Amino acid sequence: MNKFLSAAALLLVAAPAVIAQKAITNETIWYSNTFSGDGLSGLVSMNDGRHFSAMESTAGGPEVATYDYATGEKSGTVVRDKDLVLVGDSVPLELDDYAFSGDERKLMLRTGIEPLYRHSFYATNYVYDRATKAVKPLTDPSKSKQRVATFSPDGSHAAFMRDNNLFTVDLATMQETAITTDGEWNKVLNGAPDWVYEEEFAFTQGYEWSPDGKKILYLRSDESAVKEYDLTMYQDQLYPGEYSFKYPKAGEINSTVSLHVYDVASRSTSIVPLGTAETDIYLPRFGFTGNSTVWFMRMNRLQNEKLIYTCDVSDVKKAGEPKAIYKETSPTYIEVTDDLHFLNDGSYILTNEQDGWNHIVWNSADGTKKRILTPGSYDVISVNGVDEKGKRVLFTASKLDPTQQEVWSMGLNGKGLKQLSPAGGTNDADFSTGFKYFINTRSTANDPGAITLYDGNGKLVKTLKDNTRLRTNLREYDLQPKEFITIAVGDGVVLNAWMIKPAGFDGMKKYPVFMTQYSGPNDNQVLDQWGGRNLLWHELLAQKGYIVVCADPRGTGHRGRDFRHMTYGQLGKYETEDQIGVAKWLGALPYVDSTRIGIQGWSYGGYMSSLCITKGAGVFKAAIAVAPVTNWRYYDSIYTERYMGLPKDNASGYDDNSPINHVASLRGNFLLVHGLADDNVHFQNSAEMITALVNANKQFDMMMYPDKNHGIYGGPTRMQLFTKMTKWLEENL
Repeated sequence: MNKFLSAAALLLVAAPAVIAQKAITNETIWYSNTFSGDGLSGLVSMNDGRHFSAMESTAGGPEVATYDYATGEKSGTVVRDKDLVLVGDSVPLELDDYAFSGDERKLMLRTGIEPLYRHSFYATNYVYDRATKAVKPLTDPSKSKQRVATFSPDGSHAAFMRDNNLFTVDLATMQETAITTDGEWNKVLNGAPDWVYEEEFAFTQGYEWSPDGKKILYLRSDESAVKEYDLTMYQDQLYPGEYSFKYPKAGEINSTVSLHVYDVASRSTSIVPLGTAETDIYLPRFGFTGNSTVWFMRMNRLQNEKLIYTCDVSDVKKAGEPKAIYKETSPTYIEVTDDLHFLNDGSYILTNEQDGWNHIVWNSADGTKKRILTPGSYDVISVNGVDEKGKRVLFTASKLDPTQQEVWSMGLNGKGLKQLSPAGGTNDADFSTGFKYFINTRSTANDPGAITLYDGNGKLVKTLKDNTRLRTNLREYDLQPKEFITIAVGDGVVLNAWMIKPAGFDGMKKYPVFMTQYSGPNDNQVLDQWGGRNLLWHELLAQKGYIVVCADPRGTGHRGRDFRHMTYGQLGKYETEDQIGVAKWLGALPYVDSTRIGIQGWSYGGYMSSLCITKGAGVFKAAIAVAPVTNWRYYDSIYTERYMGLPKDNASGYDDNSPINHVASLRGNFLLVHGLADDNVHFQNSAEMITALVNANKQFDMMMYPDKNHGIYGGPTRMQLFTKMTKWLEENL
């Protein structure tokens, strides 16, 4: 049953006998840098395709440096934070992030970053001139902080969002111009998506520059009719405060969205016609195909129809009529990705699942001709880019094994498939401008891997970061290898899984089992990839005598459309059956104590562990649910309706697999954990679960974190949480 366990992995986990092995602690994992790995921060490929830049820490402080792709060696310093002193000041600015202008003569420097939601943030932005070495604020720093500040491609202007309005700045005069004036908190957003778009369509910048920098296409979201959700905040105030934001739940009213084009020279704005009078739609992606042509993706509320349009916006007063170039429908749902790429001849590539697997499809400009470029029984994970000069597309796929991920190239004619990354593990590539090089981040389940530089044909140039310090630290601990296995759970269903056994494992003994999982749609936890601090916590549990197991149930990714989509309309049903099947399979092993099997998960995983301890009564002795959804009626519209449809059309699907409706069956020990300021999965989910448990006279334990969001972090919070879970498992499993 053991699929693979590399010799390199065994070398990593087998420490020299002369070194005394340390016990892993939660403090070491969560409140120290002992297990921190190497990384490249702020990686940017330069225009010439021969250099890249990155942020690095030096003895003199943080700086932005350039490196040569051909050698991997440092070639220069762009700016040091100690040089960023404003006129009249003596203390330099704190450099948090940066971005180049299109001509690379200026830098946008972000300081004082304050998180808004999971991906978005506020910041104070400054413009740094590389020639004069002068730094000045992008806009009046006494006003509100900005969001999504960018340079125009030609480097003559910048744009940013402030107080829900979009602005431009003429960088020659630093004159500021308001593009919109109707923005208002919890009413109208211009240039940035609302909460649910950011979370579920995964973007924060709601505008795009035309290639020549003369126009801006922006998203306007009217969320006036969307219901608000209130978070109670407790810290540092005599009376608790309220934070209110718009959050559309399943079946409720969404923002009304529209697209607009702003002409920088004339300061005029025109609306982009969307090809429908229907307003209950989504616009998850948009941009320019040329200086005077925009494109946009339009989806219906159920997200089972996707259309792509182009529109002529050369007339600054009125945009032309949109032209549909692509249509895709599905009996279930369609995911939104960033895999759409327009070619110079007007044709384009994108990914879809029409042949049963997620593949790259070439489409003619008018959409009448199509060609699958990557046929086969495997899933393309993402498109890295199109090298038109080399007549190839670069992409990442799980081709060799569902637990692995490789970087590939394929000719635009559908011939010449080539693997560019090394075999095994999980690879993630960042290509240079022009695609002559790529920086590959690779790891395996039992090795933190390295960051390496390759030429565009897959030849190794240099190792940039080798994680030597982390490997040295890891050798001081008695780490056990993560073994990959397959588990048959009945009805012909075979799941991928991994297992960590305790040190000194004895097949004649009986061990308790701790199952960890996420189990959400198109998500994979069973990957040949370094697991970071979560892995170290699982190793801690293995040191305490637990067998740790993770399995990806039906609905997860890398195994084709049918495996993914079968959970549609009834999230939780098949995933719970599979996790119960895994527990029973484990319980039948001669070295497993079937009376001591527990399960834990976070978010969707917390939803699953709640279902397993109720619907799987008698199979699991203990369960931990962190920030769980307990009823899909409480979660956001885009995610929930994508996989479940509307509540009015699928009431049984929503209710049959809601943990709050199964608490009467609970047998065993249950720990419920939630942050009270969770803007994603609201505490309402746990509140309803608590009410149901009390009404059913079921005993349980709980831990709540005031002012903490979905991630439950900050200061010693993670250490405290995982210490709590560790001790709870020792007492209850």
